[in-house]
Amino acid sequence: MGLKNGNGKNEIRKVRIKSCWFGVLGLEVSVYLHIPFCDSKCGYCAFNSKTNKNHLKTQYMQVLSEDLQRKLLEFGICGVTSLYIGGGTPSVVESQQYRKIFEILEPYLVENAEINIEANPNSLTLEWIRDLKQMGVNRLSLGVQSFFAEKLRFLERTHRQDSVFLAIDNAIKVGLENLSIDLIYGTPFCNEEILIQEVQMASKLPINHISAYQLSIDEGSRFFVQQKSEFSGEFAGFASMGHFVKDKLEGAGFLRYEVSNYARPYQSKHNLAYWEQRDYLGLGAGGVGCVGGVRSYGACEIEAYLSGAEGKREILSQSDLDLEHLFLGFRSCVGVLEERVCKKQRLEVLLNENKVERRGGRIYAVDYFLGDELALFLC
Repeated sequence: MGLKNGNGKNEIRKVRIKSCWFGVLGLEVSVYLHIPFCDSKCGYCAFNSKTNKNHLKTQYMQVLSEDLQRKLLEFGICGVTSLYIGGGTPSVVESQQYRKIFEILEPYLVENAEINIEANPNSLTLEWIRDLKQMGVNRLSLGVQSFFAEKLRFLERTHRQDSVFLAIDNAIKVGLENLSIDLIYGTPFCNEEILIQEVQMASKLPINHISAYQLSIDEGSRFFVQQKSEFSGEFAGFASMGHFVKDKLEGAGFLRYEVSNYARPYQSKHNLAYWEQRDYLGLGAGGVGCVGGVRSYGACEIEAYLSGAEGKREILSQSDLDLEHLFLGFRSCVGVLEERVCKKQRLEVLLNENKVERRGGRIYAVDYFLGDELALFLC
């Protein structure tokens, strides 16, 4: 999928992809583009985002486009399998500011490429999502977090419940079929009744994906600075609030395929690319990528990124990659290749205790919530 306007675009794509078959180019990647602008900063947010840099949006999008074009050529990319535009809040940037990015990407997009963009309910308009859909976006991730006013106020979210329904209605109107929402649990306002209602409300929406996250107070967030304590989530006889949410979501038809991600039945191709350790470009202020075992970090400050400042690069050793394979595999449906598990005796302990299971040369966590502990036990 991609831009369909303009004669000859599809022919350009065929020529470029054909050239990689003959070895001129050869690398297929996922692409992440970071948009660091927000209208407001939530108290729990530790992502690289700014609320006072709106005057830099136009320049930023131009530099991001140039950076994208340069990196596609530099790495010899022959195909882009998925694109994810995240933030920050991509929906606070005017739709036409994205046009150059999609023009650059169009020749590289493989057939059925997944093209994602994030948005907040209060800044997504019908015109904005219609423009992005016409440019090629085929999946929307909406930052809902909660349907209840008290919980939204605690999280310092600025939208209301009706904004969520309007945003989803706008996405449906323009023909988007793959819709995902984010939900947060683990706040002091989360009890059985609230969580059951939120799952019920979410399940009635025309969406096929939910990302459900435990609230965490991370360094770099305002909650961390204010030393707000994290809610434990212990209640109702369940091992954790996470297990309670999982049970309710799966009962509503959303099957978990990663520790925080649930599909009905659509599994994000971009998410899977991360967990399968495929190559991906990460561009923009603070964007992180990993190609050929080299992880790159973009300059975090917007002004530094605009000035062309180079970020850091880290060459990953085989042991680094193997460790990452354990952590990513045990937290998702991807699993772990048994041949990459060095401590076979410890693996047998986990198998005997039914903490993991063996299927077709791969090892899978029985409970994704234990993924980190399993990886640490085997590393």
